Amino acid sequence: MDRIWRLAQKSISNQACTSAAERVAAGYEGVLLEVDREADDCFSVFFKMPVKDGETAEVELSVYDLGGGQVVLSQEPDAGQNNLYWDEACQLAEDLAEELDGESVVL
Repeated sequence: MDRIWRLAQKSISNQACTSAAERVAAGYEGVLLEVDREADDCFSVFFKMPVKDGETAEVELSVYDLGGGQVVLSQEPDAGQNNLYWDEACQLAEDLAEELDGESVVL
């Protein structure tokens, strides 16, 4: 099941979200960050984190501009390796939502 946070932003801001994601990544040893603009109303945040035996795993979170002043952060189980590393994906998503003044939305 997807997890969603309503963000304080009234429109999508690549700069604000990238800065927030950089602060989150900096809080974890060995976590790298990539932000990719998917469309005018969406971009993805990729956290690459070290896992066992020197391998890395990729957690993917998405920020969507729904229009009408609504911007959301979404954690989707089928994105990246979120399902395999669900606990880690949850922690990164919660940290990013907090950095962006997000409020959890229950669907």
